[in-house]
Amino acid sequence: MGDENTILTEADARHVLRRSGFAATRKELDRAKLVGLTRSQAADELLDFKPKRLKPGGSSYEAAHAKWLKTVLRFRSPLQAKLVFFLHDHFSTSFSAVQNVKLMGQQIQLLHTQAKGNFKDLVKAIGLDPAMMEMLDTVRNRKFIPNENYGRELCELFTLGVFDLAGNPNYAQEDIVQIARAFTGWLHYSNGKKVRLEGFFHDTTAEYPERGPKVLFDGVHGFPAGGASFTVGGEGENEIDEVVEILFQHTDTDGENTVARRTAQRLIEFFAHGAYANPGAPEIAVIDQIVADSGFDSNWEIASLCRAIFVHDVFFETSQPAPFGASTRKSVKWPVDFMISTMRLLGMKGKSRFQFLPGGSYFPIGTHLTNMGQRLMD
Repeated sequence: MGDENTILTEADARHVLRRSGFAATRKELDRAKLVGLTRSQAADELLDFKPKRLKPGGSSYEAAHAKWLKTVLRFRSPLQAKLVFFLHDHFSTSFSAVQNVKLMGQQIQLLHTQAKGNFKDLVKAIGLDPAMMEMLDTVRNRKFIPNENYGRELCELFTLGVFDLAGNPNYAQEDIVQIARAFTGWLHYSNGKKVRLEGFFHDTTAEYPERGPKVLFDGVHGFPAGGASFTVGGEGENEIDEVVEILFQHTDTDGENTVARRTAQRLIEFFAHGAYANPGAPEIAVIDQIVADSGFDSNWEIASLCRAIFVHDVFFETSQPAPFGASTRKSVKWPVDFMISTMRLLGMKGKSRFQFLPGGSYFPIGTHLTNMGQRLMD
């Protein structure tokens, strides 16, 4: 179909705006000035945004939810909002479990700040995000009563996935146990502004990680016999970062970097189409090409990975107008994407601080989203 030097038609430009953001009105199309640019020029334009530090807050969950949606409806850089939705799903955290609007707001602010930044740095930061510490029980992971929730989701959801693209396991139960040992003893202050490792090296009965060898992936996934130690720099605060460094070196059955492949797979599915949820050989070849083109398996830059996706044919497979056939690649919008795209396309605005829609049921936007099965921050 083309390459990064292919010139965008109006149909292509509308497709780019729809998939990288929300809808594509004539005003947005004219303002973006993508028609006539090459794919690479358009991708650079989309990614050239200064991250907005949105921190949804308020006296209640409903107020914070409405504030976030109201801001997204007015965003001048929809790609940032779209990436935050992706990351919010990837590092899924629920207000129902956290029960703290302030902590949830801080996490959403972190995602906005890091939306196009370094993925490895974001994984490290999310491990000590107070909302995540509450959500996955890091604050309840004690030396004498270990809790494996965060260690398991760190592998299963945030980095490796349960299985690689060949269907083989990426980790064993013993690896989860070892990771849990690194994350014992962490607490955050009540305002969520600071975190600390309790009593490290001051009290032999304190809840910091128990002393002794800690290793991952003994003789598997590209690591030698004896495994990869995450206490090489000594015990203490550094251990949790060392765990992440090891996970980002993990290789799969094919000898490819597991985190890079899985993250690319998920972003292609998010921006392009659903065939990448269960990829076959042709889709895996595309994943590997995009990882190679972006250098994501070494630089870990989300912006680089997105750029490689936005210039690839896979992103433009559904850019042409109807008619569609049985073999057409298809994608289904998330409810929040559907809601915001519809409102932006029709020039609709929510009313009051709870953002209710005038007409019909007069329900707030949040109620409509709840009825469709998706609530932000939950």
